[in-house]
Amino acid sequence: MQSTKLIRLLKSLNQNEIRQFKDFVNSPVYNKNKHAAKLFDELKKFYPEFTNKNLDENKIFGKIFPDEEYDYFKLKLAVSDLFKIGIEFLTFLSFKNESQMKTEFLLRELRQRNLDSIFGQTFKSAENQNESSKVKDEVYFLHKLNLTFEKISYLAPKKPNENIHMQQDMLNLFIRYSLIRYMKYYNIMMHEELQNNVKYDMGMFDEVLNYIKHNDFENSPTILAYYNIIMLGKERDDKYFYSLKELGKKFKDQLNDVDRYMIFLHLNSHCAYVFNRLSRTDLRRDQFELIKEKNSQKIENLGKILYPDFLNEVKISVNAKEFKWAEDYIKNNSGELTEEKDSTINFCYGYINFKKGNFDAALDLFSKTNFPNFIIKIQVKIIQLKLLYEKNYFEQAILTIDAFRHYLKRENTIKESFKESFYDFLRITNDLVKFRTDHKKKDNEYYREKILKDIDSMKSNQFGIKIWLNEKVKKLFEN
Repeated sequence: MQSTKLIRLLKSLNQNEIRQFKDFVNSPVYNKNKHAAKLFDELKKFYPEFTNKNLDENKIFGKIFPDEEYDYFKLKLAVSDLFKIGIEFLTFLSFKNESQMKTEFLLRELRQRNLDSIFGQTFKSAENQNESSKVKDEVYFLHKLNLTFEKISYLAPKKPNENIHMQQDMLNLFIRYSLIRYMKYYNIMMHEELQNNVKYDMGMFDEVLNYIKHNDFENSPTILAYYNIIMLGKERDDKYFYSLKELGKKFKDQLNDVDRYMIFLHLNSHCAYVFNRLSRTDLRRDQFELIKEKNSQKIENLGKILYPDFLNEVKISVNAKEFKWAEDYIKNNSGELTEEKDSTINFCYGYINFKKGNFDAALDLFSKTNFPNFIIKIQVKIIQLKLLYEKNYFEQAILTIDAFRHYLKRENTIKESFKESFYDFLRITNDLVKFRTDHKKKDNEYYREKILKDIDSMKSNQFGIKIWLNEKVKKLFEN
């Protein structure tokens, strides 16, 4: 019985919900089956684990139908009825928390029953509550649209032809609601196309962007925010970065938590893009300020901190030379890590020591990391190779390069374009090692130009590999 749909449903309820379900089952409004109520009373004794050996069909049957011989089909019917009541309860729980939907249903009932004074009071209260919301997102526009529909439906039979202008109001609200939904769908699709190499038919994409571009949406910050998010991803132009950044500041109280987080996510993504693809470092300070603002406002990514995000925030602050902030971040937030806590903390302190020039400490800390995520593994391998080079451990560096190459060949989840850049990084680092160990050093200028040309032709600066190589070449040929 432990594996039945009914038991799985009951196990999903928290303590408050299980108490509410008891009232629900015993309410004649929702249940008139006394056997279903008795069945719940017996099953509730085994909450929350439902693993007790006494959770046996024969014993449960005896409690519900005393003095009767066990009847499988009779018990099955009671279980089925209680399960149906449970499904109704889940619907009730969801509906109970939807205050706007409840109001809209109530207005419809009041209108159809000609309860005019109650309708007027309810409508005014709902309208005032919706307008009092600072956040003007798709939820706001949809509720206002539905309220307007109820008002038109109420007035039409009473005052025909006197409220024709309200149809325009409804269309305007529907357009704003639809634009937000369009932009959010497009945003997800663009992300999936980039990340998972899929192709979508994004209907009306150009038309929607063009409509927003040529109309005034100053009073709809959500539309403006997602327009700039889409344009930033589409054009990769800094003007949309700064426009989106300004919108985030100007309308931070008029955007919901998810939309504010999406602004942060795309601003941060653009900073990463210009660094990883264009080898630009001019947005590092902007990127740190974004991280700092996100943490000060508690713009969270749904609860616990994922270790790749944790690592990234530390790296961003360290790259901006905000070592104290990075160390405070580790101290204050390490308890929120969901997994890989020890490796994550060792990575973070290793990265801090690496950037401070404490190479021995950094090597020791990175040696204590072991991540399942191949992206993080590659970062560790790259930093370890850099450290070996900095310490002049050239024999170990050559061995590390060889092992790294074999790892890249085995790892099928890495995009080929990334692999190509990593192979280039290993090859050029190998050339630098050979050059430093070749005491003849013939034709310095020729080798310098060749290496610089090879670096320039690399397709990616992922994890700063191009910038680091350029720095090492410059330092090498200055000596």
